[in-house]
Amino acid sequence: MRFFGKIQGTESDYYIAETVVEGGEEEGEDAAEKDADFEAKGTGVNKFTYFVTPNSLSAWSRLPDISPKDIDASRKIKVLFSGNLNRSIFTNPFFAGQEKHYLRAQIARITHSTALIPKGVMKLVEDSPREIEENTPEEGELVWPTTAEMANSGMWVHANLNILKNCRTAHLDPTEPEGAEDWNEDAEKAKIEAADPYAPRLKQITQDDKTSGQNAWVVRLMGDALEYGNPKGVGPSVSSGVVVVRSLQWPGAFNFYYCGQVLSVYMGSGHKYEQKSSYFPVLPPLVIKDPEEFEVKYPP
Repeated sequence: MRFFGKIQGTESDYYIAETVVEGGEEEGEDAAEKDADFEAKGTGVNKFTYFVTPNSLSAWSRLPDISPKDIDASRKIKVLFSGNLNRSIFTNPFFAGQEKHYLRAQIARITHSTALIPKGVMKLVEDSPREIEENTPEEGELVWPTTAEMANSGMWVHANLNILKNCRTAHLDPTEPEGAEDWNEDAEKAKIEAADPYAPRLKQITQDDKTSGQNAWVVRLMGDALEYGNPKGVGPSVSSGVVVVRSLQWPGAFNFYYCGQVLSVYMGSGHKYEQKSSYFPVLPPLVIKDPEEFEVKYPP
């Protein structure tokens, strides 16, 4: 469990905790019938389970697991959060869920876009370019980079899988159509991946698309930049400085590096930066027919 951050609301804010829940599906909403493209709990966009509360003295509420259709809808709208999880959202295009579904979708987008780790800490699993593992040498312990080295933007890489255009982190296996001749599964997979490619695992942040003509990340070394020897004689050097990495694509997302520790937090409105302001008008209400005029009849 870790503190994810806070998303601001018009009536109250959401304090968010990110957890890893072990065990099977829970009863209630999670036990309902899932769509065919739904990613199971503990995988993909549902890798983590999130709990929210308006303040430290209130009860925590668990957010539901997210489906690709909710992520797809959240990409097309932009609505301020109110702090009411059960609030219905009225937008154009239409959003079928409640605020808790919209909140969960935005958290997933933020998590898979802004979680960073130092370069070299993790490595790709052999024969599996989509999986990573700790880059521990055969002999000895993993040597973390120094604080001065982490002040270079090229030392930061993405930790999580990217969310594809299909609103999942992986493509579904193609289904052979009935009566098809010379159908090749590998060729169909290649077509799908070419139309919606995977981002490379452990991609450097310097390769991200620019935001308003500048790099999508701002890297700064704050505090004392001097490096001191580790008093234990092993491990990374000691520094009082902190490297801060700020996202311009998701304002409010920060990553920190301090003496071999990586932390991240989000403090914002829960929305992605847009160079052009978006306007999503709500459909007008139904026009009701005028009632029949009341006619007063007087006695003859």
